[in-house]
Amino acid sequence: MKKLNALVLALALSSSGAPVIAQVGGVDAARFDELTTKLNLSDPQQQKVKVLMARFAEDAASVREGLIAVQQNIRTANLARLDDAAILRMSSEAGRLSAAHTESLLKTQRDFYALLSAKQKREYNKMRSEALAQQATLPNK
Repeated sequence: MKKLNALVLALALSSSGAPVIAQVGGVDAARFDELTTKLNLSDPQQQKVKVLMARFAEDAASVREGLIAVQQNIRTANLARLDDAAILRMSSEAGRLSAAHTESLLKTQRDFYALLSAKQKREYNKMRSEALAQQATLPNK
């Protein structure tokens, strides 16, 4: 159940979404299979979800590459020459990348939810609530 809750949280929360959702796109089939079983996803739904996850994984990889570059620029900034314009450029790029990630995540969530029948949506909402409640009991890191 912990793995399934992690997957549900990945579909529900941006803070943990990228790594887990990317795994659904190809690496961790067990989590995808468990979600498929719990929601009784049909074969066509499964194929569409795989496409959504692959698209998100590509978007997440692109964002990750951009963030690595921004972080490198921040770490190597010449503090003696760091002016407000440079700070604004780096901050703006980090913000743009964060917004791109959030947009991709929310579109993936919306498109996933749209694939579900009314019964599956009720079950998913229940699973999501349980996962969120479980996360609330975890110590903050």
